[in-house]
Amino acid sequence: MATTDEKVYKPEEIPEQPFPGDGEQIAETAPALGGGVLSQGTVPAKKFPTKRVAHELIASSLNTKSRKILASFEFTPSGALQIGKYENGVSGDVRISPNGITARDSAGLTTFSIDGTTGDAVFKGSIQSGSLITGEVIVGNNNIILDGENQRIIINDGANDRVLIGYQLNGF
Repeated sequence: MATTDEKVYKPEEIPEQPFPGDGEQIAETAPALGGGVLSQGTVPAKKFPTKRVAHELIASSLNTKSRKILASFEFTPSGALQIGKYENGVSGDVRISPNGITARDSAGLTTFSIDGTTGDAVFKGSIQSGSLITGEVIVGNNNIILDGENQRIIINDGANDRVLIGYQLNGF
């Protein structure tokens, strides 16, 4: 039983409002001074603004129409940079980080790798150049050595030097 001191709260009823039709929206007019009556007004239908997308950019540093970089850009330090997205059988990618550069083909095989710490480089394909300056070129597992510093070519059978072209101190 409720005592006379207890209040009983009942939910407030909100009357149904009709949904505006045919693009008309319901707007309320400001009440007149002194508590006038609110009345329904209409707002004319408006179209959504169209999305504008730039398809070409021609600026002093970048021209997307000709796909050319026209000026230098400054890079900020970051963790790494990935060019492309590797998808098996579809596309490869190139990754550049402080530890080096690697690239892989669509089969997932590394096509080249340059170790940023040691300077070692590995290439899957051919290396072609107009000229090559190096101290030694070692072919295979030390069986053929082109030694530019000592001006000689050595061909080894795995145990002994069999062919020597050039100079060898106390050689044959």
